[in-house]
Amino acid sequence: MASETMIRFIYLGNLLIEKGPFVLLEACRILKERNVPFHCDLVGAPTAEITLHAVQALAQEYHLDGFVTIHGAQYGKAKEQLLKQADVMVFPTYYHNECFPLVLLEGMKQGLALISTKEGAIPDIIRDGETGLLIEKQNPESLAQAMEKLATAPDLASRLASAGRQLYEQCYSGVVFINRMLDILKNN
Repeated sequence: MASETMIRFIYLGNLLIEKGPFVLLEACRILKERNVPFHCDLVGAPTAEITLHAVQALAQEYHLDGFVTIHGAQYGKAKEQLLKQADVMVFPTYYHNECFPLVLLEGMKQGLALISTKEGAIPDIIRDGETGLLIEKQNPESLAQAMEKLATAPDLASRLASAGRQLYEQCYSGVVFINRMLDILKNN
């Protein structure tokens, strides 16, 4: 795991209500109340739906100073550094057009355990209990339980992360994609 004393979660996505950043903040409030040691980096570009100020205001209302850092949009090396510091990617989406979120592949590529919902094709990416944990949509308690489970069982988080990285290499890496495309082109 990236950190020795506490688990580090990361949310990476645009700040849309249905992508779940408010669900995540509520889950973080629950974890704080349960005295679970954690830190969460919330990384995402503001949108017309959610401004950075709105996210900061809710984090402040929940007294999450020191537990949650709101970064706004991050790109390149800054984003890579945040991913390297993380242990678990949390993506509590219930976005109705979510089909195959590439952000989860980014997390797998970085060797992070994953927590997400059963929206769209996410269950094809995350094999529940094998490469990550699937939670109920729009349910902060379900998310908090999954986050606490990984925070209190670092060996489980490491096992999920390792299996996810292996699945990424087998099914989703650039080399695999190119070889599949070449096979399609050769056979047509």
